Amino acid sequence: MASLLLLAAPPGCQNEPPPPYVRLGGTAPNLTDMPSSRAWLWVFWASWCPPCREELPSLLKLAEQPPEGLRVVVFSHDAHLQAVESFLGGPPPAGLHLRLDEAHAAAGALGIDALPASILVIDGRLTARFSGSRDWDSRAMRRLLGKLLQEPSPAAVPAR
Repeated sequence: MASLLLLAAPPGCQNEPPPPYVRLGGTAPNLTDMPSSRAWLWVFWASWCPPCREELPSLLKLAEQPPEGLRVVVFSHDAHLQAVESFLGGPPPAGLHLRLDEAHAAAGALGIDALPASILVIDGRLTARFSGSRDWDSRAMRRLLGKLLQEPSPAAVPAR
């Protein structure tokens, strides 16, 4: 069953580097090589995973027309870039940032043990965790993402 868990960032999480991964092309930088964005949806996925394949069309729509300030990155558990490109019919479409996580380093660092799974990161904080296949382009999901993106960052809320 699909689920959503809103998260509070663990102490110190804001200053820790992003999880490791292998960038397509063979280098191993962290997420700092990605275009800047206030919010990221990290999707852990594989071409051989039936629920992942089911959610892909809506994920592509979200990546092509994301809410303002959101970017989508897919961490693929496929063993080779060729498997991903073959499944997609070529390089990833514009708006979808694809990373190979064949050793499951990124997923392991975040406690992900089943696919698909997604984490919403806003202002450097783990904000929401989604388990299972999603309709990312549904009205309800877009409304939820919009609401989460509009909430002020805890760092922006004045102390009382």
